[in-house]
Amino acid sequence: MVGADTTEPWQDRLAEHLRHHLGGTRLAAFVVDDPEGGLAACAMGVVHQGLPGPDHAGIFGQIQTVATEARFRRRGYGRAVTQALMDWLTGQGCTLLTLTASDAGRPLYASLGFTPNTRAMRLVGKPYHRA
Repeated sequence: MVGADTTEPWQDRLAEHLRHHLGGTRLAAFVVDDPEGGLAACAMGVVHQGLPGPDHAGIFGQIQTVATEARFRRRGYGRAVTQALMDWLTGQGCTLLTLTASDAGRPLYASLGFTPNTRAMRLVGKPYHRA
């Protein structure tokens, strides 16, 4: 969530959602703990049911949050949590995995087999951000 406004109420909505859904069959997080407290790295993802397509069965995983604290980078933690999440998502029946890559994360995801999709677009409803 690099660059996200941390003063907005979305954080409260996220915390509430995680409390209710984390650990179920549709939402997972994998972490490496910071020995001094907090997280060194994490990866979170969601299972979605969609329509089957020519290259997937209609169950797809969306990797939404992969982050590694700066002092823990270049140790393989980001790869470890991402691979664990990928394994979990495929274990849930996902035959398609998607993510939005930062410039810094792009080489990692490419090494894990992800390829760019230049057709992706999105529309975000502005009132949601202020609710």
